[in-house]
Amino acid sequence: MNTKNNNILTIALTIIIIILVIICIFLFLKMEFLEEKYEYQYENSLNNNDNNSNNNNSNSNNNVNNQDNTNTKDFISRSEAENIALKSLNINAEDVYELKSELDYKFNTDIYEIEFKYDRHEYEFYINAKTGEIIKSFKERD
Repeated sequence: MNTKNNNILTIALTIIIIILVIICIFLFLKMEFLEEKYEYQYENSLNNNDNNSNNNNSNSNNNVNNQDNTNTKDFISRSEAENIALKSLNINAEDVYELKSELDYKFNTDIYEIEFKYDRHEYEFYINAKTGEIIKSFKERD
C-alpha cells in the first residue's frame, strides 16, 4: 500500500512539474514577443519623430518652443556616445575592433548601448542619450 501511495505521489509531482515547465515556457515566449513588439513600436516612434522634425524644420521654425522631449534631435549623436566610452578608457577609436552601437530604451531612459573589443577584452557601455552620462559599463575577458 505504501508503494502505491509513493507511485501516485511521484506521478502527481511529475505532472505538476510538467505543468510548471509549460507555464514557464509560455511566459518566456510571451515576454519575448512583448519585448520585440515594444522595440518595434519604439523604433517606429523614433522614425516618426525624425520624420516629423524634418517636416517641421522644412515648414517653419515658429514652433521651436513646442518640441517633443522624445525627439532624437535632443540626443547626443551616436559618434559622440562612442567617443565618451572611448575617452573614459583613454582609448583611440583606431585601436578598437568590432565596435557596435545602437539606440535603445533601458533604465527608464533612452540610452546608447556601445560594445567593442580592445586588448583581449570586451567592453560594454550604457550611455544616456540625452546627457552623455555613462550609466553602466562592463569589461570582460575576451
